[in-house]
Amino acid sequence: MTNGFGAIFGSITSGYIIGKYFTHNGMKDWHSIWLTFAIYSLIVAILFAILFKHKHDTSQMAEVKH
Repeated sequence: MTNGFGAIFGSITSGYIIGKYFTHNGMKDWHSIWLTFAIYSLIVAILFAILFKHKHDTSQMAEVKH
């Protein structure tokens, strides 16, 4: 596996969340599981777009030669 710590931590965390909040009488509520993680992904994507803006410096672009 090449994804490293993030993939392992995410897998363990999501397994815990699913087991604690979305498993009732041994049955998993897959609709709610998918909605919850989809909404979480949407929030992360929106925050990423808002918080991580690259400041372009046009003077550096003039120096680039191929």
